[in-house]
Amino acid sequence: MKFSLIAILVVSLAIGSESVSLVKRDAPAELEKFAKYFQDLVDNLKNVEGPELVNKANAYFEQSRAQFQPMVEKLHEQLKPLSSNIEDHIKPLAASVQAQVAPLARMFQTHVEDVLKFVADKSKAILPPQ
Repeated sequence: MKFSLIAILVVSLAIGSESVSLVKRDAPAELEKFAKYFQDLVDNLKNVEGPELVNKANAYFEQSRAQFQPMVEKLHEQLKPLSSNIEDHIKPLAASVQAQVAPLARMFQTHVEDVLKFVADKSKAILPPQ
């Protein structure tokens, strides 16, 4: 489970790195590092079995974490402007949608209130007076 989560994290960081590098054109070296990392991981997993596998995998991941930490921080810094840029596009869109939906929500609320009032009036007419 931990291995798959770490692998997913690394792959998603690789994808994010490549999308950012399309602008900066510096990702091929980083992608080579990721490819080498996964190839080494597969090679190590093929050669080890049982409890030794867990110990070797933990040592390998710790070593890889130390190796990739600066790269992850660099990717994080590169993605910060991208996320704020996306946020700048989404906020006006959300405000526009909210402005369009607000009148419909008020109209729906009015209709529901009218229906409830109608049901209350009809139920009072049906029920005997108290």
